[in-house]
Amino acid sequence: MDRSAVPTIHTTLGNNNILILLPHGHVDRQGAPNHLIDLGTELTRHLRCYAVLNAKYKKAIADLNNLDSVKSRRKLTESFLLQIRRFKDEISGNGLLPLVLILQQGHATQDAQILFGYGQGERGNTQRRHSPTLPPSLLTKIRLAVEDQNIRTDTAPLESEFCGREASSLNQLFKQKNYLEGFYDPEVHSLLVTLSPELTKDQQTAKSTALRLSRAFKPFAQKMSLVRQIKISDIDTLSDSDLQYIFRIHNDNRYTELARESYIDELALSIKRNGLLHPLVLLQKEDGRYKILCGFRRFQAISRLHQEWVEAKIYQESDFNTEDFFNISLAENTRRRNLNPVEIGNFLDAASRTMGLNNTLLAEQFGQTLGIGTPGQKVSHSTIHKYRKINQIRERGESSEMINDIINEKLQFSVAAEILAPIKNTEDRDLLYTEIIKPLTPTRPQIKKIISLLEHSGPSLSQVIKNAKTQESLQKALESPQPVQTFMRLFRHGTSPAKEKMVSLPTKVEHLRKEYFGDKAKKTDFNLTRDKRAKHPCYSLKLRITAENYKDVLQKVNELLTQENLLEEDT
Repeated sequence: MDRSAVPTIHTTLGNNNILILLPHGHVDRQGAPNHLIDLGTELTRHLRCYAVLNAKYKKAIADLNNLDSVKSRRKLTESFLLQIRRFKDEISGNGLLPLVLILQQGHATQDAQILFGYGQGERGNTQRRHSPTLPPSLLTKIRLAVEDQNIRTDTAPLESEFCGREASSLNQLFKQKNYLEGFYDPEVHSLLVTLSPELTKDQQTAKSTALRLSRAFKPFAQKMSLVRQIKISDIDTLSDSDLQYIFRIHNDNRYTELARESYIDELALSIKRNGLLHPLVLLQKEDGRYKILCGFRRFQAISRLHQEWVEAKIYQESDFNTEDFFNISLAENTRRRNLNPVEIGNFLDAASRTMGLNNTLLAEQFGQTLGIGTPGQKVSHSTIHKYRKINQIRERGESSEMINDIINEKLQFSVAAEILAPIKNTEDRDLLYTEIIKPLTPTRPQIKKIISLLEHSGPSLSQVIKNAKTQESLQKALESPQPVQTFMRLFRHGTSPAKEKMVSLPTKVEHLRKEYFGDKAKKTDFNLTRDKRAKHPCYSLKLRITAENYKDVLQKVNELLTQENLLEEDT
C-alpha cells in the first residue's frame, strides 16, 4: 500500500524498542506529494519498529507537535496521543527502554542536514530551560552513527524551535508529571529529528535517506524476545488471510458441535484461575499487526475475559517461507492435542491451495508429522485424498451430522472416508448415515452388505430408505436384540421372519470365505465345521495364519462371526 496516497494517521507495530513519530506528514487531497511521509514509512519498514505517522492533518489545522493543541481535541488525543502511549506501554511492558524518534522537516544550518533536539537549554534559565529527553552520551553515539552514513548533523541551536524543550513540545510528552495522565515515564528516551528539505526533495531521495538512517539507528534497536506481551486488539481474525494457518474448525454455524462453546468457556475459566499456561503463537504481518499461527481457541477464551494483554510467541512474516509457517503451525497445534480427521483435511487443503502441492507431495512433506496412515509405513497419496475428501464435504456444507460425529469420535474416519464419502449424492449419504448406520451401528462388512441390498432395490439409496417397507423393517430391527441382522433379514424377505429360508452351514462358510479371504481362498485358509458325533452342537474353526497376517485374519474372523444365524442350518 502507498501510504503517502492515503490521508490518515498510520500506526505500525514493531519488534524492537524504537518508536517513530511523524506529526507533520500531511498528504494533500489533490495528490500533492509529501515525501517526508515516504521517508517515515520506509524508515519504519527497514527498522521493523513501531510508528505513528500523521498523513492527514495539516499543521495549520492541527499541530500534532504541540501537546496543548492536541490534548484539547478528543479525536486527536484518541487517534494520535493514545496510540503513542499504547506503543510505549507495549515496549516498556516487554522490558525494553523506549527510544522515541520524532521526525519533522525544517531548514537546518549550512553545515548540517539534520538537527537533533534533546530538550537542551540552560539550567536555571526559564527562557531557555534545560529539559533533557536523552543522555548527551547517547546523542553523541547517534550522531556518529548518522554521520557514518554521510549525513551531516548538529545539535539544534539553543535559540531555535528545534530543541524540543518547551513544555508543550511532543518531545516532552513522557517527561512531565501530571501534564497528561498516564504518560509520565522518565525512562523513555526521546529525540527531535529535524531534516533538511534536501533529504526529502523527491520520493527516491526520501527513500534513500530512510535507508541510510535505518543503518544508523539499527545498532540502537533492542529487539524484543520471541515471547512477549502484546495487546489483544492488535490481533486480526476477520479476513481469510488472517485465518490462513487456523486448522481447528471454528466459526462454522453449520456444524453446531464444532463450536464447542462449553470448551471455550471452560478454557476461559481455567485461564482466569491459573493464567495462560501456553502463550499464543502469532505471525507479525508486513503491516505490523498480527495473525494467529496457533492458539485460536485460547485467543477466543482470553477475548471473553476482556483482557487487554496476552503473552505470545512472535514470528516475523519475512523470517520464514510459507512452508515453514505451515510446519510451525502444525507442530504447535499437535503439541497438546492431535488434530481430528476433519482438521487434518482442512490443513491439507490449505497447504495444497497455498503451496500448490498435490496429494503425493502433501504426503511426503506432512504425512509423518500428521501421524496418519499405517505406523512405520509411508503415507500414501490415497490416504491424503481421503482426509481432504472429508474436509471438502464439510466446506460444501454437506452431511453435518456425519462431520460432527467424525469430530466427536462417534463415527470411524475410515468408514466415513472409504464408504460414505464416495457416495456423491448428499441426500443418499445423509439418509444412509442417519437412518441406517447411526441407529443400527453395523460393522464395516455389514455396511457394505446393506448398501448392496439397498442399491438393488431402487433407483437411489434415499428413495429406498424412505420407502415404507424399509422404514417398517428399521423400526422392527431397532426393537430386536440383533438389529443389523434383523434389518437385513426383514428387508430381504419382508417383515415376517418365517419367510426366510435356512441355508446350510457349508454354503454359508463357502460364501464367507470368498467374501472375507478372496475367491482363491481354500478350506485350509478358513473353515468352520460341525462335529456331528458330539451330543450337543459343537463346531471347529480352522485358520491359516502367519506372523505377518495374523492380526488381519483375526480381525476378519471377529467381523464375520457377527453374522446373523451363522451357526443355524437346515436339519
